[in-house]
Amino acid sequence: MYEDTALKAYKRKIHWQVLLVISIVLISVINVAGLFAGAVFYKEFCVLNTRTSLERFNPLKSRLQRGLQTKNWQSINIQSPFGYYLKGTYLPYAEPSSKTVIIVHGIAANRLMSLWYVNIYLDKGYNVLIYDSRAHGESGGTSTTWGFYEKYDLEAWVEWVADEHPKGVIGVHGISMGAATALMQAELNESSKQVDFYIIDSAYSNLEDLLTKQIGAAVNSRNPLWIKTLLKYSSAVAYIQNRFFYKDVSPIHAVETVTTPILYLHGETDPLVPVSMSHQLYDATKGYRQIHTFPDTGHAMAIFDSKVEYRNVITHFIEVVTAIKKEAS
Repeated sequence: MYEDTALKAYKRKIHWQVLLVISIVLISVINVAGLFAGAVFYKEFCVLNTRTSLERFNPLKSRLQRGLQTKNWQSINIQSPFGYYLKGTYLPYAEPSSKTVIIVHGIAANRLMSLWYVNIYLDKGYNVLIYDSRAHGESGGTSTTWGFYEKYDLEAWVEWVADEHPKGVIGVHGISMGAATALMQAELNESSKQVDFYIIDSAYSNLEDLLTKQIGAAVNSRNPLWIKTLLKYSSAVAYIQNRFFYKDVSPIHAVETVTTPILYLHGETDPLVPVSMSHQLYDATKGYRQIHTFPDTGHAMAIFDSKVEYRNVITHFIEVVTAIKKEAS
């Protein structure tokens, strides 16, 4: 009787040990598979697409070269806080000016893209600085972080402009990822107040929310659980590779403390970043802000589809901000 009881207890022990081993193996396999899928997504999302599909900017290369040769445009190199070099081009106004706008391009682009926007400011007496973001164009860096580290690079460019024009006016115009970068840098700007205004075109409010929406739409899935699981593993890979999590890329969190004036611009039929994200950002912004949306306009396309309106909205906003600043002083 005692031996039967002991045998049953031993079998139960073996049974639970086997179940434990199987569970550990199963969990390990799931995590390995998850990390593998996450690594594939991270590489595609943050590494491979940063310097591709640039042919659409080829017609702008000659314009950049002409500017460097005939208009006193200047090639500028500065060092990122993270050690790599950042490549930019400084476009001075025809006459001495202490007003400068920094233009920050979007994902899978370079500073050539910013040439589409420079005349808005050159025509109003501003100098313009355009630059290649981290892991884009001629700048260093091996991967993009969708604004997390890029905001510190933008801060370095702001410092460069401030050194060139002490007590001058500085504005930042960001497009898509560049807009999200600008909003996160705006949080840093609260301590220095070196930037006087921000023009934000087609910004996402939160990277994880954007990815969840986009992946779901791409695969026609209404169940975000597996998408969120994939993103958690991919975010873990991002942390292993670059010490940031996707959830840390949250412009909507940044603007809760921002008091510098912000103009939000967005196409109402944007298929990549929903216009609702700009409305969310507008509602969350602490300081003075305006929002203007463009009907029947896709992602960052207002500069082409509504060029005059786009320019006029920006010009009016800057005039209002300038007037407010004068009244305050």
